[in-house]
Amino acid sequence: MNVSKESRDFLDRLSIYLITSGKNEKEIREITGELEDHLHEAEQNGKSVEDITGLTPKAYMDQIAKEMPFDKMGVFKYALVLIFGSIAFYVMGDAINGTMDYSWIILIGLPVMILFYGVMVARLFKYTAGKVLSKKKEFTLLLVMSGVPLAGMGGVVFLEKFIGDTAVSLGTTGRMVGFVLCALILIGISIWSKTPIMIILPIVVFVPQYFIERSSWSEETQLMMIGMIFPIGFMISLGISFLQIWRKERKQIA
Repeated sequence: MNVSKESRDFLDRLSIYLITSGKNEKEIREITGELEDHLHEAEQNGKSVEDITGLTPKAYMDQIAKEMPFDKMGVFKYALVLIFGSIAFYVMGDAINGTMDYSWIILIGLPVMILFYGVMVARLFKYTAGKVLSKKKEFTLLLVMSGVPLAGMGGVVFLEKFIGDTAVSLGTTGRMVGFVLCALILIGISIWSKTPIMIILPIVVFVPQYFIERSSWSEETQLMMIGMIFPIGFMISLGISFLQIWRKERKQIA
């Protein structure tokens, strides 16, 4: 259904706000669908979003979120996808580098760090959905957030060097099997989420890293370049995924 850009932006932000508040996706689609019908009719009579909601966009989002139950199973599902996807990405990098030795610090610290990062990302998207921010500010926030997992993983690895004893070690066959399993997990998540980010991210991160490590640059330069790859790769992958979603939505509207 055709609605104004203002109404479409509001519906998109409402969906993101409710999803990051732990609400059921099916119920969200039903609510935004009904609201879209009301907005379409209201616009025919010259009314705006606030005329229909009777509140500011942020206040209306809060009101709807409070009325909807918390989707425990949905949140659990996303948490599992986040953990398995992130671990698959991390292990794939180790398989490529030929070092698959893990201490209990890594085995416990990595999932904890991933969940912490997931909560932060959800809160960030909820914040940006509830406020109308400039594209520059949104980009800056996403760029800063993309560096969090790098810093968190760096902290876990640093801690491992002092108190970490190897608990799991995989040889050549284990690395090959691990790589294939990780690739299948990432492909499966991309198909399930209908976004290519979990396929694109390993490509834009590991391919440059492979060539950088085999370059004639100094070790310090290599470390600096590799440290920059993940935030840049994350933003490229996220941008491509958002572009794909945006095009799909525009086709549905048309």
